[in-house]
Amino acid sequence: MLYSQIAPAGTVKSGNLKHSSMQHASMQHSSMQHSSMASTANAGRHLFACAMLLAGLLLTAVAAHATSYQARLDVASWNLEPSPLECKLWQAVPNYGEAVFSIRAGEKLEFYLKTQQPVYKSGKAQLAVSAPAWHDGIRTVSVGATDVVPGTKPVVVGESIAQRFLAELQAGMFPSIKMPGWYTPHSVQVDVSAVNFGSAYQGYLSCITSLFPANFEQLQASMLHFKTDLWKVEGTTRERLDLLAGFVALDSSVKKIIIDGHADTVGRKGHNWELSRLRANAAREYLISKGVPEDMILMRYWGETRNVIKKGNNKNVAVNRRVLVQLLKG
Repeated sequence: MLYSQIAPAGTVKSGNLKHSSMQHASMQHSSMQHSSMASTANAGRHLFACAMLLAGLLLTAVAAHATSYQARLDVASWNLEPSPLECKLWQAVPNYGEAVFSIRAGEKLEFYLKTQQPVYKSGKAQLAVSAPAWHDGIRTVSVGATDVVPGTKPVVVGESIAQRFLAELQAGMFPSIKMPGWYTPHSVQVDVSAVNFGSAYQGYLSCITSLFPANFEQLQASMLHFKTDLWKVEGTTRERLDLLAGFVALDSSVKKIIIDGHADTVGRKGHNWELSRLRANAAREYLISKGVPEDMILMRYWGETRNVIKKGNNKNVAVNRRVLVQLLKG
């Protein structure tokens, strides 16, 4: 009995064989699952690495991204708007706006960018001069920096850099302005073309020789002073009235002139009242003699009732002996 229960060497009972086969199959299935999970994990890590690499490349591309604006060679042109009150030399920059050189009567030259759409970000603009693409081997030269302010005139530079830009344009170089763009890593660069600059620049030079010596802001409230008990127009008073008459002839937007006469407190009040009238009328008559239409002028006089300085010595109260001429635009 004991013998019959013992299997010969090299044999396995059928029940044990089935059990062994099932164990083997189970181990194979487990191995396949593990391999599949490992493969999935590896694939996931690979995809993640690729995604991170792509993101890095995109960030690098965005960080290096700059939108450049410049007039093409076939459309680049310069426009001159000459006037005795302002000489403006400008170039249209497609899809951006204008690059403008302007000098107003009585003021200094400035250069500015005028945009089609408002700029909302402030910051710093880098100013440079670069060679056109057909001139190899000439390096870009920095000429400074300036503030970028929100609005449609984001960049404005004064006479020194504006003159430098004009000189470089004459030499065929391109002024360049680089500033922050619409979002943090982005930048905008505007290149001003020297193509067709020469003839327009000659007209600009002719314009500035004919500029009027003062502008509206400098003349709109002109104070004329007189000596004690006098009302005659002479000296600096005459020079100022000449400027006023000349400006009114040039600027058609000036619609009215108000003249206010005043006197100090020296002497009788009645006398001072008449003195203020005589001073205001002298200024009025002089302007009319210089061609200012009479119906443009409103004359008033106040005697000693509107003194700037109420009390003081003769030198201090001299400011009360005055005529104020105001220009009003319609």
